[in-house]
Amino acid sequence: MIRTDKMPDIYLKKIKHLSQFSGWLKELPLAIPLDRPVVLKPNLVFPAPGTSGVVSDARLVGMLVEYLREIGVRDITIAEGPGLGVDAWEAFERTGFSELARRYQVPLLDLNQAPRYPVKWYDGQLDLPVIFKDAYYINLPKMKTHINTLVTLGLKNQKGLLSYADKKRFHKNGLHRPVAELYKIIRPDFTILDGFTAIEGDGPLFAGKKVGFKVLIAGADPLAVDAAGCRLMSIDPLEVDHLSLASQMRLGSLEATIIGDRLDACARRFKRPQMEMLKMLGLHNQRTPLACSLCGGSAREGLLSSARDPRKWAASLMPVLRQMVFGRVDFVYGKNAEIPKNSRKVIAVGECTKHLKDLPDVIWVDGCPPSPEMLAEAFAKLKK
Repeated sequence: MIRTDKMPDIYLKKIKHLSQFSGWLKELPLAIPLDRPVVLKPNLVFPAPGTSGVVSDARLVGMLVEYLREIGVRDITIAEGPGLGVDAWEAFERTGFSELARRYQVPLLDLNQAPRYPVKWYDGQLDLPVIFKDAYYINLPKMKTHINTLVTLGLKNQKGLLSYADKKRFHKNGLHRPVAELYKIIRPDFTILDGFTAIEGDGPLFAGKKVGFKVLIAGADPLAVDAAGCRLMSIDPLEVDHLSLASQMRLGSLEATIIGDRLDACARRFKRPQMEMLKMLGLHNQRTPLACSLCGGSAREGLLSSARDPRKWAASLMPVLRQMVFGRVDFVYGKNAEIPKNSRKVIAVGECTKHLKDLPDVIWVDGCPPSPEMLAEAFAKLKK
């Protein structure tokens, strides 16, 4: 049991310029034993620019590396396992982390390929990365809304520690309890939540809206950091099932003593994600609670890539637009997905919808997740 009667300290800072992060780091209680390696776990779920709000900002992480070196830390690794179907080295390159690693001579580790050790878990066994076993672990989540879990903050960021097989298992079992149970068996020593650039609306990817929030939160109790993050977004942490479950399991505190800026003075009302269905003209997005955000992200990127390339307009873009304006097309995602009532044409996205593939008017796109190119090919079939 981790919980104590004393409320944990959470450090909150509103900054005007990114450069202020360096000074704020010196105010944080980062009591790192110099004989232990340090592992930094950012959020690099997708190959996106660091300024997008979708992924961790390499400039902030670079300042953290500089500070760690100043206080005598020499063994530093940046480790991440991006989402299913995402190449880690492409993600490192596109997000600016490859350049960061070269500049500071810090190794990058693809957790999707890392050595692992078994740990008993509520649903059998999880295989966790060996590198975290004896390290001082700093979690570096982003502040984002999420179409499946309402928010994605520190606890949810730990999903990047998992193997491909366990990532799939999390979605098939429902995300909230597995996320809480993961926190039970591996816990960061310190969390720095990056809300300098955040995402609201239909996050965690590009369907969400970038917000220049300029807020940073840190602390040694990850649950308390997440709860403070929720309140800054004007969301009750008890609405987020994995946070509520972690609190019920007595794994930390939803309350904290705030040190620094006042939470109520920094808070902003974030636009919430559409958790069930997104409709635009005749285009309907239907997802189950077990759906993966990357399937939706691939569908969206397939549409955008078709729109950006004039060579694809006739083959891929026009069939979708025709259905949107003059008919109806449903995109369905997630385990236990069903054909929507009153549907006409259905694009069933991903491995979890395989049970729908032989039904009339269904175009099934395989993959976990499928690539945007595969979705663009499916759009072309709508004109048949």
